[in-house]
Amino acid sequence: MSSTAEDMMELHWLFDMLQHIDVGLVVLNEKYEIKLWNSFMENHSGMSSSIAKERSLFEVFPSINSEWLQRKLDNVIALRTPIFVSWEQRPHLFPFKSYRPITGIADKMYQNIALRPITNADGSVKYVCMVVYDVTDVAVSKESLSSANRKLDRLSKTDPLTQLQNRGSLDKTMGSAFHSFQIDHGSYSLVMGDIDFFKKINDQHGHPVGDLVLKNVSKLIASSIRSSDFVGRYGGEEFVILLPNTDADSALFFSEVLRRKVADAKIATGNTEISVTMSFGVSQLKRTDHSVSDWLNRADGALYKAKAEGRNQSILAR
Repeated sequence: MSSTAEDMMELHWLFDMLQHIDVGLVVLNEKYEIKLWNSFMENHSGMSSSIAKERSLFEVFPSINSEWLQRKLDNVIALRTPIFVSWEQRPHLFPFKSYRPITGIADKMYQNIALRPITNADGSVKYVCMVVYDVTDVAVSKESLSSANRKLDRLSKTDPLTQLQNRGSLDKTMGSAFHSFQIDHGSYSLVMGDIDFFKKINDQHGHPVGDLVLKNVSKLIASSIRSSDFVGRYGGEEFVILLPNTDADSALFFSEVLRRKVADAKIATGNTEISVTMSFGVSQLKRTDHSVSDWLNRADGALYKAKAEGRNQSILAR
């Protein structure tokens, strides 16, 4: 076989591989006009090479951010260096549908994009090759793992019954507030609340009703705080609310508003309704508090006093 025939065969092989390789190949000139559009691009875009070629990429895909991509294409030509765009930077460039059964949770194909300069025989660069990789499987697996880790992290901080923060998360947040206080000496207050006669509720109505009361009270507390506040279940029927940028008088006012809300609420328990009340102890963090325990114990002492003096009231620790 002559060398010319061998060269023609190699050229045929190369062309066949370019057409059937499982990545997208697009060649653009300096005007962003399509010069090559392989079968991967045809199959996923639904547009044949004969229709796509000689048209501007941004005419074929108007949804592409032209300013962003043009800047990258111009840099590839001017600097003669490739540029890589990860799916983590931009999930996809081309809005192709995902087609793999195992990644059915992905609506669109995740893509990595490589932009490479094409050097002519005279050394000039006037074309850019875009290589489009389908990385949907990798992306979905990574996002699923990240989602699972976020869920596990959330569960590790959440009380399963009330969906408030749990004791461990509460301790950590109070520790952070105490540390901040050592630096900025700002106003940080704690409100410790306890449902009055909760044991009697369990004894008279049963633990399922007791759980229902805890859930309803938790929702009421959660709906009463600011986005900067923090509420957690301290244990049993006790709750702790951390109020940053709040002095003692403001915290006492907050606890009284919350106390009245709880007292006015009606909790449906099957064919009847019940009402509950809460007692509160309030303490503002002071320089004489040497630890979180000192701060918390003052709030707990005020709560104990509120319950001892008749319940359904708020007491401020001095």
